[in-house]
Amino acid sequence: MKKTNILLFLLLYAATACAQQRFVPGLKLGISTSQVRGDSYTGFHKAGVVGGATLTTNFNKTWSAQFEMIYVQKGSKQVYNSGTADTGFFYYLGLNYLEVPVFVQYHLHKFTFELGPSFGYLIDETEYYNTQDLTGMRPFKKTETSLSVGVSFTLFKKLGVNWRYTNSLLSIRDFAATGGTWDTEGQRNNVLAFSLTYQFKKNEPK
Repeated sequence: MKKTNILLFLLLYAATACAQQRFVPGLKLGISTSQVRGDSYTGFHKAGVVGGATLTTNFNKTWSAQFEMIYVQKGSKQVYNSGTADTGFFYYLGLNYLEVPVFVQYHLHKFTFELGPSFGYLIDETEYYNTQDLTGMRPFKKTETSLSVGVSFTLFKKLGVNWRYTNSLLSIRDFAATGGTWDTEGQRNNVLAFSLTYQFKKNEPK
C-alpha cells in the first residue's frame, strides 16, 4: 500500500501542476470487458469498472494530447453450464489496476482517434478454479506496460462516449513451466472499455 500511496501522490501532484497550465480537466466512467491471452480460455467474459480523471491539451485544431489517471478492473472468467463436456467448471481471475495512459489524439469533426502507451500498477488480484482459491499461488507482476487505441464521439459540448482497446505489451505473468497450458510468451491482458466522458469546460482547439 505504501507504493500505491506514493504513486497516487505523484499523480495528483502532476495533475495539479498541469491543470495550472493549459490542460482541461475531465472525468470518465464506464465498463470494461476483458480476457487474458495465454490462459487457454477465450472471450471477453470478465466484466468490470473503469473510471478516473483526464487532462487534455490541444496543439492545434487537429491534434491534442491526453493524460489520464484511471482505475481499471481486468481479468478472465469462464463458466460452463450443464450439458457440456465441462459440467460445473468455473474459473475467475480478477486483476485491479491503477493506470496512467498517455495519448496522442487526432480530431475529425465529432470524432477523436487516440493512440498511446499505458503504465499500470496492480493493486490486488483474485483467482479461483471452481471452489479452489489460487490467489497468490502464481503471483502476477506488479507493473504492466500496455498499448491502447480508441475512438471518442462528442454527444454535446462537454459530454462524449469513448471506446478503447488495450493490450499488454509485456507479460503480466510468466509461462508456467509445468502443469500449465499458458502461451510460452506468458499471459497478457486484453481489454475492451466503454466510457462516458465529461470535460469541465469546452476544450477549444487553438
